[in-house]
Amino acid sequence: MNDAPPPFGRELPGYFLALPALALLAWLPLWPYWQSDDFLALHYARDFGNVLADFHGPQYGATDVWLFYRPLITLSFWFDQQLAGAAPYWSHLSNVLAHAVSTLLLALLLRRFWPDRRAFAAALLWSLLPSHVGSLAWAVGRVDSHTTVWCLAALLLFVRQCEQQSDQQCGQPGGRAPRWPALLCFALALGSKELAFVVPPLAVALGALTARATATATVATLRARAGFALRQAWPLLVLFVLYLGWRQVALGRLGGYLAGELAPWPMLRGLGEHLANLACPWRWAPGLDRGWTWLAAAPAGLATLWAATRWRAALILAALFAIAAAPMAMFFADSGNVHNLRYLYLPSMLLAALLASRNAAITWLVIATLLWPLVAVRQAQYAADRESAAMHAAILREAEDGAASPMFVAGLPHQNAAGTTVQLHFGVDRMLAPPFADDPARLYALRPLSEVRGVVRLSAADELPFALPEGSTWFFAGADTFGRAPEAAPRPPDLLIEGDADGLLDVSTQRLFAVTAQAQQLFAQRAPTFGLRTPGVKPQGYRVTIFTASGYLSCLCGDYDVDGPTAGSIDLLRFLAQDPTRPALPPAITATVGTAWAGEALTVPTTLDRDTDFPVLIEAGSMQNGQFVPTARARRLLRFRFDRGYAAWVRAVQGKN
Repeated sequence: MNDAPPPFGRELPGYFLALPALALLAWLPLWPYWQSDDFLALHYARDFGNVLADFHGPQYGATDVWLFYRPLITLSFWFDQQLAGAAPYWSHLSNVLAHAVSTLLLALLLRRFWPDRRAFAAALLWSLLPSHVGSLAWAVGRVDSHTTVWCLAALLLFVRQCEQQSDQQCGQPGGRAPRWPALLCFALALGSKELAFVVPPLAVALGALTARATATATVATLRARAGFALRQAWPLLVLFVLYLGWRQVALGRLGGYLAGELAPWPMLRGLGEHLANLACPWRWAPGLDRGWTWLAAAPAGLATLWAATRWRAALILAALFAIAAAPMAMFFADSGNVHNLRYLYLPSMLLAALLASRNAAITWLVIATLLWPLVAVRQAQYAADRESAAMHAAILREAEDGAASPMFVAGLPHQNAAGTTVQLHFGVDRMLAPPFADDPARLYALRPLSEVRGVVRLSAADELPFALPEGSTWFFAGADTFGRAPEAAPRPPDLLIEGDADGLLDVSTQRLFAVTAQAQQLFAQRAPTFGLRTPGVKPQGYRVTIFTASGYLSCLCGDYDVDGPTAGSIDLLRFLAQDPTRPALPPAITATVGTAWAGEALTVPTTLDRDTDFPVLIEAGSMQNGQFVPTARARRLLRFRFDRGYAAWVRAVQGKN
């Protein structure tokens, strides 16, 4: 870092204006489509009342699991619909335009400390990172791309303020920069995503780097530099404290991912994996020959070694990266999911700055190694978008032609095969809701809610689904083949179910808390709590498939044996939580590997789905060769009626409240 950055009035080189153009060209949308949370975001933001609600409550009106304060993101989706309705191009272009602006802002910030050409190269390198696909080609990814614009603008304006104040202390001419522009940009960042939390510490760090010698004292010491920076940054810090207080009022708690946990070693190991993937996208970009990985990684390795020779600057960049990446730390452990690289959209600027070594030839070699992975990522994104668009259109046609509701649809992809693009992942029940359609049918994705190892399936992955007893059952075999599912053959005998009220079982939070209060006594007496029974059938166990919008939970449980010798039982409290008096009879599981408890898996659907009355299919049977084999199947679907307080009950049972 330079000790004396050039004055802010220094003429901007004309070639800097090529940066936003190059960033826009690299990421220009190619027939994009909606993905995952996009359906949820557009459905929610179509109502301006919801937009206003997000200014004094959690995003999307969420009740639990994740509580975010992002009203400007909701407002931006409302604005998009005023311009383009449900057409996806403008929303995706908005992300890319923000990226172009961020690229220029990054270059302008870096040139306060580096020569122009190096600042230009670092910004260009960052703009081309293929890891940005999740922030730019996914409309909801604007939580990163839009927020970063405001973060960079706040930091650039703050550095200008520090430089002018430092000039005045040194007796140099120049007016005093106003504080309000940086504060305004910081406020806009805080209203967009929690990523903005990094602005105050980054501002203090950059302020310390900006400080210069004064006529009366030296600011060469770290303590003096920090003091100068804090004196300049105190308005940002005050605004941040006020924001945290308002956030507590609006959300009822600090918010975030309420189930997030920090595991230092997996996080550190995952961070190393993420950094390697950022620097060398040949490791994960779809369709590339992995044999070229080491050759492609060589320029990045050389650039890192070259930068390390100026160890002070390298340490400064590493410290800034740590600050910028801190809010995303809980996601580092999931390093196998390359889509999570989007969380490092802003922090990757510091990695790009490190790779833009003083050796220009190496820097341009690093940039060259990004081009083919970028093309590969864009091609995979295009293919995934076209597939999602075709599937959505096919479902809309059948729904509008009168397909029986609910529609259970198999073959909807969570993501593309490479894992670089989410597709029809969450919010599936909004695909037939406004602004996409007028609710012609309820829609359920006929697939496991989460594709984990050993997940329990209703039918084998390579088999056609069987027609469910209610609504209509459909399947995709590729985006171009959409058909009706056949009847099960052979069809298991009928399973009689008792304990519901006209097909409905109340699993409300009020009932769960009431029963839980009596659980110790009921467990000790081996008495039933509430649930279902199968008269005349007392099987080894059950497969209880709970259909949620974004996927089903096929839950395996044993006969809880609380209804006598002639009837099997599915006791709901024991189904959802462990009976400590019978450790050999665990709660229901959704996978045969690991600890995949059904009770925990239901927290997301009960928070996210439009309707928490979940259809349920019950089968009796036994495990054979690690697979559930039904011997009887109910001829009707039941409804388990949950509510939005379910996740709070789970935390209470786990002792986390």
